[in-house]
Amino acid sequence: PNTETQQAGRGSAKVFEMSMLKPATNKMAYAKVGLYGNAGSGKTYTAALIAIGLHQASKLTKPVGMFDTEPAAAWIIPLFEKANIPFLVYDESRALQDLMKFMDDAEKECSVVIIDSITHVWRDAQESYLSKVNKGLKSRGKKEIASLEFHHWRPIKQAWADFTDRFLSSKMHVIVCGRAGNVYEYQDKNDGSGKKELITTGTKMATEKELGYEPSLLIEMIADRHDGKIVNVALIQKDRSAKLNGAEIRSPNYQKLKPHFEMLNIGGEHFGSMDARNSEDMYPESGESDWDSERRDRTIWSEEIKGLMLKLYPSRSAEDTKGKQDMLEKYFHTTSWTKIEEATHSDKLKDGYHRMRTDMEMEAINNNKDKEAV
Repeated sequence: PNTETQQAGRGSAKVFEMSMLKPATNKMAYAKVGLYGNAGSGKTYTAALIAIGLHQASKLTKPVGMFDTEPAAAWIIPLFEKANIPFLVYDESRALQDLMKFMDDAEKECSVVIIDSITHVWRDAQESYLSKVNKGLKSRGKKEIASLEFHHWRPIKQAWADFTDRFLSSKMHVIVCGRAGNVYEYQDKNDGSGKKELITTGTKMATEKELGYEPSLLIEMIADRHDGKIVNVALIQKDRSAKLNGAEIRSPNYQKLKPHFEMLNIGGEHFGSMDARNSEDMYPESGESDWDSERRDRTIWSEEIKGLMLKLYPSRSAEDTKGKQDMLEKYFHTTSWTKIEEATHSDKLKDGYHRMRTDMEMEAINNNKDKEAV
């Protein structure tokens, strides 16, 4: 062997010990399945058949659990009774915080869980945050808002990311059901006008966007009318094992989906939480979040703007009030002070303030020149 090979050989043990890299192993020991579709497409029924099949094929002993927001558990109880599998259900909430508690309890007590419908939980996450924002605004004597604004999404998505991590890293099989939502895109109209129109280009699970990417097996369910009957059809949108990608499976059950589940390392090691490590050490220590900093800067520039306007229009007369509104309209394209204080980015406030101040200074200079000329 050459010198380079000898050096590599002598140092290989040390390099192997210190390296982040290691031989690849299959750490997918639990199924993570997503089912979505319109009403009557067979999501709940198919989820139950998958759960029963996993339970029987893996010779599991703990119950199957269900977080039921529909509620729909009553209709699948006979399936579990026939299979002689204990079936537990929580059907008293659609709240994200209750789903998180359910995941903790189920990991101790169950071997397979069904969440149906995750769409309800995603709506709760949004509506609960909006409610909390409005309670805060009301307590400060401010007008409530009708819908979430851009800066509200970060804390909502952070809370949802905790569920996504639990979904993926939990040591149990998890089947998530959700309603179908449309995917929209703009395209050029065919009338030669150059205008665009919004069209539907596909479907997705109606939940937080990132969750749709996470299941290892993602299935769109459709209801196909055939010979006077409705037949449930599974369209395999994603199969990370690549065994079923693109397949259309009529009356799906565990057996027909088995090629995917055979690729799992059932009974083996499952990967842990991806949130156990982060990149905090890459950033300088800071005492405030980006949102706290933005809110502080917005308050400062709002006060500066108000100060400038009061120099020109100090009273509350109708004339001065109109003068202030005209200034807001000119520099910020709004007459709403609430929008200035709460919904305009500090960078825009800063820019508007400097333009306002420059114009005022130029006007003062011109006025002085006119007086001198007289």
